[in-house]
Amino acid sequence: MKNSVSVSVLCALFTLFVQAQTFDTSGNSMLKGDYFVRQIVTANLDPNTSAIGRAFSLTGVMTFDGHGKYTFAGQMLDTQAGATAKPYSTSGVYSVASNGLAQIQDPIDATDTEYGAAAYGATTGHGPLAIVASATEGNYRDLFVAIAAGSAASNITVSGSYQTGFIDFLQANASQVRDGYYTLTSAGGGSFGSVTVSGAMANQASNNVQQTFAGVAYSINSANGAGTITFPTAATPLAALISGQKTLYVSSDGNLLLGGDPNGFDMIVGVKSNSIAATNSMFNGTYLSAGLENDAFDAAGGNNSIDSFYGSTQALGAQGAAVSHLRLAFFGQAAYDYTTDGSFNFASDGTYNDGEYQHMLAANGQIELEVGTGALYSLTLDAGASFVIVGTSIPGVTPVIIDPTQIFNAANYAPITNSVAPGELLTIFGSNLSSATQSAGVPLPTTLNSVKVTVNGRAAPLGFVSPTQINVQVPFETLEAYATVQVSNNGQLSNQVTLYTNASAPGVFTLTNNGGTFAPGIGPAAVLHADYSLVTPENPARAGETLQLYVTGLGAVTPAVANGVGAPSNPLSQVTDDVFIDILDQNLVNSEASVAFAGLAPGFAGLYQVNFVVPSGIASGVAYLNLATDEAYTSEAKLYMQ
Repeated sequence: MKNSVSVSVLCALFTLFVQAQTFDTSGNSMLKGDYFVRQIVTANLDPNTSAIGRAFSLTGVMTFDGHGKYTFAGQMLDTQAGATAKPYSTSGVYSVASNGLAQIQDPIDATDTEYGAAAYGATTGHGPLAIVASATEGNYRDLFVAIAAGSAASNITVSGSYQTGFIDFLQANASQVRDGYYTLTSAGGGSFGSVTVSGAMANQASNNVQQTFAGVAYSINSANGAGTITFPTAATPLAALISGQKTLYVSSDGNLLLGGDPNGFDMIVGVKSNSIAATNSMFNGTYLSAGLENDAFDAAGGNNSIDSFYGSTQALGAQGAAVSHLRLAFFGQAAYDYTTDGSFNFASDGTYNDGEYQHMLAANGQIELEVGTGALYSLTLDAGASFVIVGTSIPGVTPVIIDPTQIFNAANYAPITNSVAPGELLTIFGSNLSSATQSAGVPLPTTLNSVKVTVNGRAAPLGFVSPTQINVQVPFETLEAYATVQVSNNGQLSNQVTLYTNASAPGVFTLTNNGGTFAPGIGPAAVLHADYSLVTPENPARAGETLQLYVTGLGAVTPAVANGVGAPSNPLSQVTDDVFIDILDQNLVNSEASVAFAGLAPGFAGLYQVNFVVPSGIASGVAYLNLATDEAYTSEAKLYMQ
């Protein structure tokens, strides 16, 4: 249900789109110099046995020239080329957008692309310290992480406490996958002492266990920050969470550790612990992400489900809430956009466990690590967004600025990596966007208070403008692979921000003041009974009744409706994509609803309406109201059930 579009169709569309619109390269100069790289790749997963038919790991140094080209020198392990890593060098190209989103030609397969971001650090006066990415659009499921190399590193550079996580496809076998988390503490003398690791092993029934390793040592033996970390070698590696010597890299600022066995398929990431007590307020703003997972729910039977992703999270700090987007890919399926809400409650040491993942907030809130627990094997790195403002300015005149990370689906506020769709309503944040606040009615104008917005050069209809916010409709003609947004305020142009696009990018409107929490996209859905009364705790939904749900981002419609124009009521304008509704209650009972209508809401511009019949068997209380199309899935809004 989540995705029925074939890979071949997506590739053909991607080729067509790229010819019309290219990815933003205005941030290329941010990425310059030497970066340590660790990449682990799974390929050719057998759909019957879940055996990994081929795996790779990459270890070495990638040098970016600041102009879109890189070279790599190091080692590569390929299961089809032997059991030990071999020297490997290559070159390629890369692109970095102004908001930090990045595309890097895959150093293992030049026909593939690593999608992700250069993040954490650029706003402090130097280039980004981390790159996180995954090749979601190709045939691999992988995780690519790079950290900035230094120039005068030694053992003392690795000093203090590091929150650390890892994932390991031992012997390139999904049914022997393991992951874990631990704290490394050093006074800078080459010793981590005794280290207690919490984790699980698929070949050991995926039980959560703790193992303690004595005499863990490290050595930074190169001025650029390269070295080794050595755990005791286990007599029975299949029963040990971690074993033996690994490559270890430390970033130029000493805050990041990256490592793994050049002759294995593991990845280790460590982040300097917070210097002050953690609070929810530390986890605030935009974080750019990538991760690799294996759901080994039936590893003993050979059943494993591997996925990888890149994406972003908009964390709301003290509110303890977040909205996340993942560009998620499983074997045998085309990648799709997945948005979800989340909550967090960090302890003073920067950790919390939500029952599925161990979360570790470190570097004073600039990095979050997530490691799976039990049979969910996972490693995710969330790095604070880094960006540059690339645009025109006039001496003595206040510039018009779009915040490069603050363009959202107007309904669910899905963060910056989420695709946008033709006809979608967007909310843009920035500064000096307008000289005053003004709203418009339908038909929406393309000029409002001397403000204009273009998407790929096309005038976009405007519903609201203010000095810090603009609400705009994406023109239905936006069919390119990317959407470049620019604001003109009384003739003065802003910076340009480039977004990914898709045929649909659904977001469900919600009642945003949910118990005092202002979090668009999180909370009760904007859904009505047949008599147009609002669904509330006092007036809940009932099995068998037809509800009206309001969303945006469902894409093309038929008959077509002009940009900014109110949709007709006769005939109704229906979406051309498939639309699905499912409801997940607190007992994890998931029931699909029958969709009676999905199209533009009559009289409105960019607002879609989905009428659906509430299925039976849903427990009373608050349930998730999830909406899917062929390209995307959103799981944020809630529904009150009787």
